[in-house]
Amino acid sequence: MTKILVAYYSKTGNTQKIACLIVEGVKKVSGVTAELSHVETIAAKQAAEADGYAFGSPSYFSMMSGQMLTLLTELYFVRDKLAGKPMTVFATGGGSQTKTIANIESILKAFNPKLIQPGLAVGPAISEIDEQQARTFGETFAKVVKESKTK
Repeated sequence: MTKILVAYYSKTGNTQKIACLIVEGVKKVSGVTAELSHVETIAAKQAAEADGYAFGSPSYFSMMSGQMLTLLTELYFVRDKLAGKPMTVFATGGGSQTKTIANIESILKAFNPKLIQPGLAVGPAISEIDEQQARTFGETFAKVVKESKTK
């Protein structure tokens, strides 16, 4: 079974909501499971066992949360186990979400991933359209990860 780790940090609940919607989308693809995890509960060695990764953070001054940066720093030490695996990014906030996505993606490049772009940027008020886009984002990513694993 193909496993996707959806790792997020959320202070107000918006990023968590988008992460949950992404998981809903992932679950639409047969043969793929999703593990939803707050970044502060993730152990790098266990995370390395996943087949694909979706990382989500609120946007703080065009940057990711400190907690997300801490997780990525810890994952750096097992980067050889993450190399070549599909990864994507999502960000929420009141502005500069695309810059936050680019910021996270620039760090992910150190893992030599199969970086799936574009990421998903969502504003502070999550609309029904945003919800559907998050589900579709998750489903599309799950298909890519599943296909990547069978190659």
